Amino acid sequence: MRRPSRFLDKVHEFLLDVTPKTRFFDKQLSTLQFLNAHGRLPGNRASLNDALYRLKTSDEILLPERVLTSDKELVKGFIRQRIGETHVVPTLAVLRSKQKIRDFVFPNRCVIKPTHTSGDVILRRNGEPVDVPKILGWMDKNYYRDLREANYRDLIPKIIVEPFVFDADAVDDMKVFCYRGKARIIQWDFDRHSGLTRALYTCDWEPLEASLLYPRATKRKERPRNHDAMLEAAERLASAFDLVRIDMYTNDRDFLVGEITHIAGNATNPFIPADAEERVSALLFAGDPAAQTP
Repeated sequence: MRRPSRFLDKVHEFLLDVTPKTRFFDKQLSTLQFLNAHGRLPGNRASLNDALYRLKTSDEILLPERVLTSDKELVKGFIRQRIGETHVVPTLAVLRSKQKIRDFVFPNRCVIKPTHTSGDVILRRNGEPVDVPKILGWMDKNYYRDLREANYRDLIPKIIVEPFVFDADAVDDMKVFCYRGKARIIQWDFDRHSGLTRALYTCDWEPLEASLLYPRATKRKERPRNHDAMLEAAERLASAFDLVRIDMYTNDRDFLVGEITHIAGNATNPFIPADAEERVSALLFAGDPAAQTP
């Protein structure tokens, strides 16, 4: 896998601080990020990362439904309305100020994360000390500033507290890439919090012998028993968007929708192996003449 340039990383960090927060500079910085991640400039071809880059740098990413479903609290209303309460991760608390965070007594067993960023989480499994300064720091974090994903730009900082999904320390994590309301590619993550590996499957559960960013999994996952119901729910949620990823949890009997991801991997996650990019993207955009590579 190609290693990003440390020099370009430093240039990018510098430019984040000095360039205006405008859509013009969002595009320039996103182009630099893409170049550093993939070793090439983005284009019009039918590749997942190119399509995500085009979405990220277009006005579509600012549509109200894209912005609303980027918020980890507000997305629950969207999920509830489209597929029902039973598939929404329960909420224990939403903390809307630093004082509320300081005063809150966190449950001995809970998941703590900001609603306005991506990838930040604390798993409190059995009454361990809570890193309150870290949580307070999240309230000052602007995810847009770091990655220029404009759907996060105006989100109000909050902290959401949830139970462990299915009360399990580790849960199966299935992400469904949908295009034009149809489930196309499944990403399955193994051991998310302890040595993450990843596998891609077709919607018929055929392994694609490929991964994104993380090592390709050597484990094999049997097709979940509720696979069809999960894909149906993913498509109902995805019907509001063109290209989107629906992030779900399952215990083979029930499933919950955790998040809706609009710019998966910030359009910078390389395929493993590299030649998987073309064949996986061909499945994602199959049947769409407008998405074909010029």
